[in-house]
Amino acid sequence: MSLMEPLLALQDVDTQIYELQKELRDIPIRKQQETARLQDAQERLSAAQAELMAFQTRVADFELQAKAVREHVTKLRQQQMSLKTNKEFRAMETEINTGLHEAEALEGQQINAMDALPPAQARVEAARTRVDAETSGMAQYVAELDSRLAEVKTRLAKLEQDRAEAATRVQPPHLRRYERLRGARRPTVVPLKDGICSGCHLQQTAATRHLVQRKNTLVNCESCGRLLYV
Repeated sequence: MSLMEPLLALQDVDTQIYELQKELRDIPIRKQQETARLQDAQERLSAAQAELMAFQTRVADFELQAKAVREHVTKLRQQQMSLKTNKEFRAMETEINTGLHEAEALEGQQINAMDALPPAQARVEAARTRVDAETSGMAQYVAELDSRLAEVKTRLAKLEQDRAEAATRVQPPHLRRYERLRGARRPTVVPLKDGICSGCHLQQTAATRHLVQRKNTLVNCESCGRLLYV
């Protein structure tokens, strides 16, 4: 077995662990994003429902106001029948006509408010459809994420065991050098290709290239410090 083979085997396990740990951190974020989409859909539905209710309230208010005015006009007509003079009759007639115009104006506003109801109802239905779709999609997606999370945790537990075993095959001094570099340099062990470090892509001196070619000691890149091999 060459000097670098145990380190490369250890690095392979570490790479798998690193990727799975990233996924482990990413899964809660993806669930949160899915929850945020559903929350946004629910907020849009609430806004659409509030808008529809406001239009419905306006329609009802105009209807009540118009009804009250017309009832008042009816009472005025009844009172008009008992008036004694033409002057009083004409004054009452003016008040009645004013009331009729007011009732017609209120009924016109009611009709305009009613015209806004169908589009508002359509927006509510569209928002509700989106909420239903997001709810259904979220349930399935979250179930898939939870399943994947369990798989990742199981795989990580196995890889941690594999790593412990792989680490025993690395000479302690070499393992210490590898561990010091691992946090800052990924990958830590890289090939030297045409005299160039595959990690930082800088040319190495002839002395460094010669040491790497001998394959009997660990050699660091002169620039980034990664461990080199051929």
